[in-house]
Amino acid sequence: MDERVEPYVMVTVVRRVRPSSATVGDKAIVTANGEMKGFVGGHCTRELIVGQAHECLRTGEKKLLLVTPQPPANVEEGVTVLSMTCASEGTVELFLEPKHVDPLLIIVGDFPIAHSLKEMAPQFAFVPRQICLEEVGNNSSEDPLEILRNQLASFKYTTAYGVVATMGLYDSEALLALSRWPLRYLGLVTSPKRWKTVRSGLEVAGAPKEFIDFVTAPAGLDIGAVGAQEVALSILAQIVERRRRDLNSQWEGLPEVKSSTTDPLPSDDGYVKISPKVVDPVCGMTVDLEKTQFRFELDGTIYGFCCSGCRNRFAKDPETYLSHA
Repeated sequence: MDERVEPYVMVTVVRRVRPSSATVGDKAIVTANGEMKGFVGGHCTRELIVGQAHECLRTGEKKLLLVTPQPPANVEEGVTVLSMTCASEGTVELFLEPKHVDPLLIIVGDFPIAHSLKEMAPQFAFVPRQICLEEVGNNSSEDPLEILRNQLASFKYTTAYGVVATMGLYDSEALLALSRWPLRYLGLVTSPKRWKTVRSGLEVAGAPKEFIDFVTAPAGLDIGAVGAQEVALSILAQIVERRRRDLNSQWEGLPEVKSSTTDPLPSDDGYVKISPKVVDPVCGMTVDLEKTQFRFELDGTIYGFCCSGCRNRFAKDPETYLSHA
């Protein structure tokens, strides 16, 4: 299990009192999705252990867990006590140790700030994953948004933080791709003036207001940072603050993508596959929804456009065009 990157909790029986069915040294692992492999007690303790394991994954802290029908009057420091509700009335004490719980830091960009973030992240107990889009030229047939989504699809993690440091190149595409990913934090390296422009672009592209409000821009605490390393430090400081003080702040990720066509097909990754050919509701041109970068989401439907002009006109008054569809 240690060869995998998914977080899990190792559970070990350190003490038992008859008639508990577990024995000292018994082990089990609890995965992030609640699956238990191994044996550390009967059915009565299973849900209790899984619940406490999830808490360990959330906090990253080890735990001593005592499950007993007669909780002691004085609980020792560092011990979590839960009541045994089974008729067997056995007692078992377990040690829960989370593994691979360092959160993922998704860094989009190939500029000095992005590289500094990748270099410094492990010192703050983050696992960095960098995605570079700058090499995609303007004349490339590859869609930066789809490139990023495909790379994100290879990441498997329960907790993640994101930073977009593309310095004005593909900022919107990177943010839109990350909108599908559950995140505790998403920062954009930008100026306040440029953020207004990017924010307007996200609104036109149909990004939910809740997601746009979740984005921290400019990213980083105001420490008077100068140079890439200090800016990266200010961003990591903000992420650490979010991690330690605001654990409930999270963007859950957008739901399945729905097409404006009437015959969507399920894909292997759980999203709805977008049928490639749709009609631009403004000009009537047929466009490939998988390739065009000009899209707009309205009431769960993705509309495709041939150019930014058509998308902008539709965004300002969609009812006019939908009423003639």
